[in-house]
Amino acid sequence: MALRFLERHLERVLAERGRGELVEAAVGSISLTDDGSTIYVHLLPREGWPGRRQGRAFVLAWEDYAPAGSDRMHCYRWLAGEAKTSIEENAERIIRWLEGR
Repeated sequence: MALRFLERHLERVLAERGRGELVEAAVGSISLTDDGSTIYVHLLPREGWPGRRQGRAFVLAWEDYAPAGSDRMHCYRWLAGEAKTSIEENAERIIRWLEGR
């Protein structure tokens, strides 16, 4: 599931650093992925982007499955907030990652 609001946030953060062009050129999507026990928020490169091989992802946030009977929506809200904070705190690392460095 694509998380467009986080993609827009990434675009703003990179634009503040003079690198807004990377979003259109290099970012494929920010999406939720799931390996069966953990949910991740991944930044995925644009298909064909030479700076990163397809299938590689930058992990913005992760959380183990919420136990049965717990508030699962809290987990998703927390993940979204954690991913947003990660974008802000790791902007320079994200730029280097997108550039293939």
